[in-house]
Amino acid sequence: MQIPRTLAVLLVLIAAVAAWQVAATADMTTVQVLAGEMAPATLPASGRLPEHPPADLDWRPLDQTVLSGWRGPYWLRWRSTAGTAPGDDGRALRLSLRGASRLYWNGQPLPGNGIVGRTAAEERPGLVDIVRVLPPAAGSGTDELVVLASSHHPRIPLRNADAIALVAPPGLLYGHVLRPWLIAAFATGALAAACLYFLAVQRGRLRAPDARLLLALCLVGLALPVVEAWRPLLGYTYPWHGPRLLALLALHCAAAVLLPAYLARRFAVAVPAGVRVAFLAALALAAAFLPGFDTRSTAVLLLSLLASAGLLLRIRGAPEERWPILALVLAGALALAVGRSAFLDGPFFLLLSVLMGFLLLRHAAQLRALDRHNARLREERARLSLQLLQRGIQPHWLMNTLTCLQELIEQAPSRASRMVESLAEQFDRLRDSSARQSVPLQDELALCRSHLAIVGLALDQPMTLEVDADDMRLSVPPGVLHAQVENALTHAGASACAQHPFRLRVHRDNGRWVIELRCAPGASPHRGRGTGTRYIEASLAAACPGGWRFVQGIEGADWRGRIEMACAS
Repeated sequence: MQIPRTLAVLLVLIAAVAAWQVAATADMTTVQVLAGEMAPATLPASGRLPEHPPADLDWRPLDQTVLSGWRGPYWLRWRSTAGTAPGDDGRALRLSLRGASRLYWNGQPLPGNGIVGRTAAEERPGLVDIVRVLPPAAGSGTDELVVLASSHHPRIPLRNADAIALVAPPGLLYGHVLRPWLIAAFATGALAAACLYFLAVQRGRLRAPDARLLLALCLVGLALPVVEAWRPLLGYTYPWHGPRLLALLALHCAAAVLLPAYLARRFAVAVPAGVRVAFLAALALAAAFLPGFDTRSTAVLLLSLLASAGLLLRIRGAPEERWPILALVLAGALALAVGRSAFLDGPFFLLLSVLMGFLLLRHAAQLRALDRHNARLREERARLSLQLLQRGIQPHWLMNTLTCLQELIEQAPSRASRMVESLAEQFDRLRDSSARQSVPLQDELALCRSHLAIVGLALDQPMTLEVDADDMRLSVPPGVLHAQVENALTHAGASACAQHPFRLRVHRDNGRWVIELRCAPGASPHRGRGTGTRYIEASLAAACPGGWRFVQGIEGADWRGRIEMACAS
């Protein structure tokens, strides 16, 4: 089954990435990337800003690294690499520049972008990306774009200016921006639907650590396309470019930490503390000191995917889940190593969406299977509970008790009165306990004491139950102690139990509650596998799936029953 499932998730990923690449790949035969130059601008202290650069300006080739450090004002000039014929219209300009700008196309002004200022107080920041429809081509056969720009308000210094000017048909420029994000919107919607389905199946079980990690990773997967799409779909002024890159890096780091953490928790893989610290330190160093945001994101994600692959290879079971996840993780690692920034710009959150969708659906399927298992356990517990209740009022025991009561009425009326009260309390508590999923420890002890009081009154021997408990408000499945007391009275004998008091100790040990009951050992070879024991085990399995343990047997001069519960509250 794991092979078809693995192939299915890989096909979904390949289809999504292929659709993205087809939508994002432009027809470059109609696109002109203009060659750029730059020069500092010397502006008058007051008055109007110049509309064209001085004739003797010292132009130099556009250097993105140097330009990223200029604050302005400065001049930029782009020229087409190929001539154009007169009348060649229907073109648009796309300019990416982190600064306010004034634009002149072949000497004609175009709508500006922000307000260019001599100082930060004068400047109004412009958008990072703008599109302008161009006038018909010049008769000279050469196009020239001149830009007066300033960048006084960068919030975070960057190594690269990423100043680009290109000319293409308007439909291509607008469509090239929008088409890929339709694929991203579909992937995000599918991930959101899977997350909602998972939340519906959870039904209040968010306390599980692996569920919380999975939902946190899901939130990262939903936030990534939103932050990625902020620039191409909505746009923003250039001071927000640095914070957006920081937000993307933070989301990538969060995904890098949460993915292996979830897999380790989900598949119960023990990771030494030293390895965890080394992994987190490597992520922190990569995120803080590598040059460029794309390089940092690539490094932290690659480390995360490789660490996740290492965890999955350590797992020996769960092949139906492990192999599809491993295939997706290795495909992502390979794509990051080969595609780097191209993979970060879109296909990465497609990978995350496919991976998260698979994890959410598989986790939800396991929760539903656990629900069905718990339902069967509850049915078994209800059946055993009825048997236990019937056992508590079985005719033989009731006949003996009533016969004893008749004798006591004639010989010791006060004892007879106390026996009637204890019988009434016993039946009332049995009826109440059989209808509840859990009871406080003090209520369970009251049920046990009422039963011992009846037996003690019948024998005219006190039956004692000594208790040493850290918390009497602890919730336990109803009847688990009462069943042990009944077993002791049946198999060891009431007289032996009167001479050997019941002793109960309740304490915490390594995060688990331990309930230990000691009593007379008895000599019955069949003790320990009857209705009472099966009731105890079914009740614990229903209350604490996978988080309980019950052992009993002779220890020294005692019969000891020990219950361990990881889910008691």
